[in-house]
Amino acid sequence: MKENTPSALALRAIRSTASSLAPGDLLYLRVDGGQLSAPEMFRSAAAPATLVLREVAEGRGLAHGLNQMVEEALRDPGVAFLARMDADDESLPGRMQCQRQYMAEHPDVDILGTACHEVDEYGAYLQLKRMPISHAAIVATLPRSNPLNHPTVMLRRRVFECGLRYREDVKRTEDYHFWIAAASSGFIFANLEEPWLNFQRDSAFFRRRGGWFQAWADLHVRLRAMRELRLYSLMNLLWAVAAFSLRIMPATLQKWLYCRLR
Repeated sequence: MKENTPSALALRAIRSTASSLAPGDLLYLRVDGGQLSAPEMFRSAAAPATLVLREVAEGRGLAHGLNQMVEEALRDPGVAFLARMDADDESLPGRMQCQRQYMAEHPDVDILGTACHEVDEYGAYLQLKRMPISHAAIVATLPRSNPLNHPTVMLRRRVFECGLRYREDVKRTEDYHFWIAAASSGFIFANLEEPWLNFQRDSAFFRRRGGWFQAWADLHVRLRAMRELRLYSLMNLLWAVAAFSLRIMPATLQKWLYCRLR
């Protein structure tokens, strides 16, 4: 199994996450459009947690898969926190333990993210991606940009028990819309300043996130944030227009600007 194949990356993601989990924790692995060739290897890698494997013949998108996993997790009354990450990401040592401890010490915080390292498909370091730390700063950022690194987030059960779910009619802005809905519902956010995850930013990253469709989707979600959170301002509107312009630029120019504005 080569180190950068999908199965190898998923195995690494599971091992890296499980290393800071505890006995009794559940680690859900959803495979859309296929089956694992060696499921026992993945179950072993999940220790001390218990692996719950869900293989789906035909995937219906990230949001649908996340919502299904949330519904299943909520059926277990012992689940207090939910966290997610992509199969090509890597939790850093102690991540889950650190986030769980923070949540225990800050019972008012409902959604907790962290900074992350961006790495290429070979694991080489690219840059550090920090986010606003406080709840006020995170909410104020929502009309301008996505203020949480989705694969780093840990959420309390109550966030989903109130009925919040990922929108399935949007693409690549599922998490952004979710944060807006959560902020509108009064849930409290925080980000840890320390990076606790390696996020893979491969060579196709900017091509996937560019073009007219994505530009309109990004503009829509920013306008929604302004409307629902009552954060209309000239600066926020100008920021939204600038973000729209960035999305329709060639991928190489997007990458150049992204790396220098971070």
